[in-house]
Amino acid sequence: MTISVYDYFKIRKSDRKKETRYLAVINKDSCTSCNACATQCPVDCIYEVPSSTPSDSFHQIDTSRCIGCQLCYRIPTESTEHYTLEICPWNAIDMLHNPNVQPSESPLVPYYQGDEAGDQLPWQKLDEYAYQLFLDGEVFLPSSEPALIEIVGRFEQPVWYYDEGQKVQLVRETSRTGDYVRYGATPEGRDVLDVVFQDWDRIFLD
Repeated sequence: MTISVYDYFKIRKSDRKKETRYLAVINKDSCTSCNACATQCPVDCIYEVPSSTPSDSFHQIDTSRCIGCQLCYRIPTESTEHYTLEICPWNAIDMLHNPNVQPSESPLVPYYQGDEAGDQLPWQKLDEYAYQLFLDGEVFLPSSEPALIEIVGRFEQPVWYYDEGQKVQLVRETSRTGDYVRYGATPEGRDVLDVVFQDWDRIFLD
């Protein structure tokens, strides 16, 4: 059953207890909010971001709770090595190699121009949320998770390379309630993320 983002974070459960091999992410541009994925999710971590224009509504996945089961992506019992019976009729879901497991160097590293030592940044979680921002241009975080807010808050700092001698913010906080914080990519941030993820090699299935 679809639940609105406004209600989802009121009843949101805690994050998964251990990291999973894959994460599901939804491409906003392909999603039609048909609800096919949300009805399959066993942990109810998929919510709808509604719009006053119905065609602009889309679903998003709370990646901190996603268990990588792939049930929103395909039907395992009816998929084979050569054929995948997909859940989403619009092919809007990607199964992403979880950057928090078997991490490789973050594609964001060359774009970081801050004073803090790069090895002190939580690159894997930054990759996770940066990819969501790349797909959807915005991301929602629970107000009750200050550690996640701190991580995404690093994108608000004007320390990301944009052009010679120019550093920019990748995101701005666009709204905050008692339940969630909403971040939106800046125009410059979208440009940077488009370059960062253009040839990213951590996509598992498309």
